[in-house]
Amino acid sequence: MIKVVAFDLDNTLWESEIVIRRAEGRLMQWFKDNFPQLKYDTIDMRGLRQEVLKKHPELSGKVTELRRFIISEILKASTVETSSIDETTNSAMKVFLEARNEVELFPGAIDVIKILAKRYTIGAITNGNADINSTTLATYFSFSFTAETVGSPKPCAKIFRHALNFTKCLPQEMIYVGDDPILDIDAANALGIHTVWLTDSKNTKGGNTKANVKINNIKELTGAISEIIQSLDQQ
Repeated sequence: MIKVVAFDLDNTLWESEIVIRRAEGRLMQWFKDNFPQLKYDTIDMRGLRQEVLKKHPELSGKVTELRRFIISEILKASTVETSSIDETTNSAMKVFLEARNEVELFPGAIDVIKILAKRYTIGAITNGNADINSTTLATYFSFSFTAETVGSPKPCAKIFRHALNFTKCLPQEMIYVGDDPILDIDAANALGIHTVWLTDSKNTKGGNTKANVKINNIKELTGAISEIIQSLDQQ
């Protein structure tokens, strides 16, 4: 019996590149308005991100902490007073995260989730830093676990186990929906969680295991879940 349907967020319910670019644009505008002496633009910031990750690989699974660190480094390089770095970084992060949560759902996503929420517990398991409670989906989601809050990113099993423990369900009572064949599908399959792979023209190569069902559009999800349940009834 299926009790829980959990989702990856970025590129599963919305396109992350659009959201991140808009958030970065909003952040850069805030910098221009408040710190015209700033020496970085969005491209520079992305380059600095790679440099920081090389020096601090421990930040790779901590996207909010990484962003905060980068902003702090930019401010230091732009002659912002040292005594105000922390406060200014906090203000900048607030601007970025507010924009980060202004997501544009894929067409049909909200309708599918409304249907599923009537029958199942709905939740999120994500490596990103979108706050589901600050989006239009908050009403329908009962839980959200991020790599940063759990302390371990996908494909590590820890983040999935947090969701299983929270919902008090067995792996075979959960369906996980994601776009990444390794971080989402292989990782969930390894625990015995049923999986739905949402793929598109950009990501057609599978991982090491097969999803229970593959779909090309989020609108197909209710049918995919029915297919999984049907196969379970026949076992």
